[in-house]
Amino acid sequence: MNIPASGPTNVRFRVLAWACSLSLLTYIDRVCIKQVEGDISRDLGLTTEQFSWVFAAFALSYALFEVPTGWLGDRLGPRKVLTRIVLWWSAFTALTGMVWRFRWETDGYAGYVLFFDSWLLLVLIRFLFGIGEAGAYPNLARGLRSWFPFHQRGRTQGLVWMFARWGGAVAPPLIAFFAHRFGWRGAFYVFGAIGALWAIFFWMSFRDRPEDHPGVNDAEKELIRTEPGPKIVERRPLSWGTMLSSPTLWLLSAMYFCSNAGWYFFITWDRRYYESVLQLTGNDLVFASSAPLFFGGFACIFGGFLTDRLVGVLGRRWGRTLQGAVAYMLGGLFFLLAMIVRDPLISVALLCIASFTKDFAMGVSWATCLDIGHRYSGTVSGFMNMVGNLGGAISSVVVASLAKQGDWNLALGFSGVMFLISAACWLFIEPRRVVVYDVSDAILPS
Repeated sequence: MNIPASGPTNVRFRVLAWACSLSLLTYIDRVCIKQVEGDISRDLGLTTEQFSWVFAAFALSYALFEVPTGWLGDRLGPRKVLTRIVLWWSAFTALTGMVWRFRWETDGYAGYVLFFDSWLLLVLIRFLFGIGEAGAYPNLARGLRSWFPFHQRGRTQGLVWMFARWGGAVAPPLIAFFAHRFGWRGAFYVFGAIGALWAIFFWMSFRDRPEDHPGVNDAEKELIRTEPGPKIVERRPLSWGTMLSSPTLWLLSAMYFCSNAGWYFFITWDRRYYESVLQLTGNDLVFASSAPLFFGGFACIFGGFLTDRLVGVLGRRWGRTLQGAVAYMLGGLFFLLAMIVRDPLISVALLCIASFTKDFAMGVSWATCLDIGHRYSGTVSGFMNMVGNLGGAISSVVVASLAKQGDWNLALGFSGVMFLISAACWLFIEPRRVVVYDVSDAILPS
């Protein structure tokens, strides 16, 4: 590596700060609705089953639009796409607070009754909210790949996901604070306005590549460009056939499907579990709703640093996959332990440990997307996140169905088993193979 003597500037860390702030906002707006689920259901007359489709609508649309938006970021650059994403989701965050209680119906064709009501409007708005938020993390990953060298991929992805988890952790007390003063509707208006302001400042400050930023000197550009092994020509076209026939991509996506199917418990129904089974109330309930995500945030950054170190010791193959397998295995085991405990303190503690150990794999998962996606890492990470959020959409309905029957043991057991399947998938993932180029020898160094 030949870095000029003047020393590198540090603009890349400002870029990382923008990525972390976006990650924080994403999860605040995504998770806050679970804290006021009871208030919304009461005002709009919704049942638990109906609200499960509100959760699922977001996850489904978010999943369906991950690949198109990730691909768009690869073509247009993350700056344009991320600005559009935040403005869109902020608008539909505010619109969530505008849903009122109503029912309209009329006689339709052949005797069928056509109707539209508060529930369908809320499902539609959350579906459109998911479309808007789709692609945020693939575009963040694509942007950070352009701004950070290979040996810092794990830690940068870990830091981004740490702020995501902390966004989810602060969402319950934040929306409780605003809802207490302005009602649940006013809280959504506040979050929508914050996102719109963020997008304006982001557009003025962020650039897609170091070469586009006037504050980056040659030394920092040279530092960012360093990567072990022979260079892969960046202008190779994306081969969809090669990508979609890759066992590594499908195993990575299956891993993330099971991961989200298990983890969505923490951003959908955990509050209802603490309230109805563990009998938590007041501040104890708010704390329990936040704690697993808060501790998971620490694991994201620790796991990111750890995978970068392990790659240096064990190579890219096992430096990624071994950590992923162990993290999910421990997360699954602690989820299953929580299933059989009814002491509130111990149960919440076990779920915090499950979240903490599982999140040691978050930086690994997204760093692997950068490894195998190369220039098209936005598309690859979008595909992984698409399949993953399909798992989240399914689990939102599955857990609600199990909870309706009063069988929270099966609900928690479902999440634990999903984590264990994710652990098994990691053992067969090959992080050294670039999966998007139509060549037979696109193998990265170990």
